[in-house]
Amino acid sequence: MNVTVGQSKSLEMTRIGIFAALYAATSTVPISMFIGAPSFLSLNLIITPAMAILLSPLEALGASLIGAFISLYIAPSQAMFGPFTVLLPVVGSTLGSAAFRKPKFGVIATVYLLIVAVFYVIARPEFPYWIIPHIFAAFVAAVLSTINLSNQKFQIPAYAFISTISEQATMLIGATFILSLPWVVFATAFPLMIYERTVATLGGSIIAYALLRSIPKYFIKTYAIDRHGA
Repeated sequence: MNVTVGQSKSLEMTRIGIFAALYAATSTVPISMFIGAPSFLSLNLIITPAMAILLSPLEALGASLIGAFISLYIAPSQAMFGPFTVLLPVVGSTLGSAAFRKPKFGVIATVYLLIVAVFYVIARPEFPYWIIPHIFAAFVAAVLSTINLSNQKFQIPAYAFISTISEQATMLIGATFILSLPWVVFATAFPLMIYERTVATLGGSIIAYALLRSIPKYFIKTYAIDRHGA
């Protein structure tokens, strides 16, 4: 299918608009309570990794930024960190998308996750177990930056996991340094965090699989071409 420059730009804006709307709409559906503040985590957790897989880094940045700002107004109770909450999907989707399309950029995700982990352990040494998923995601991102993983069945969930843990790392910064939550809260919330990130990884992967199989022509530019550097 030959696509003109104008059509390509139009398609990019359409993808940004659709995923921004999806993120905002799912922000009204709670899936888990946020321990330590009168807030909740919503179904938009599954949209962040889906954006990382299906959109280019700039598209992911635009869609997550727009969707997150809309969410501040239509679901203010899920903005546990105030305006800083906007950065959660922005970091998760953009870092995930960059690592997915240019595997060597996975080093950036690795460094980010390790830096957050170190600062958390310094601030809350009483419960270091919280960062187990972050260390694992950093390891996965580092490994994938050195190999060409072409099997879609492993590729998509691996990068969905990196994306959602990058989002969680940003949340961890807010919980530790903005809300100043004590270590007991992290110990209590740990099972919920594992549940939430499992839902995000699986949900985002399912969305990506479904759209790539049902309407691949709308994502061939952002998925296949960018991924293989053509």
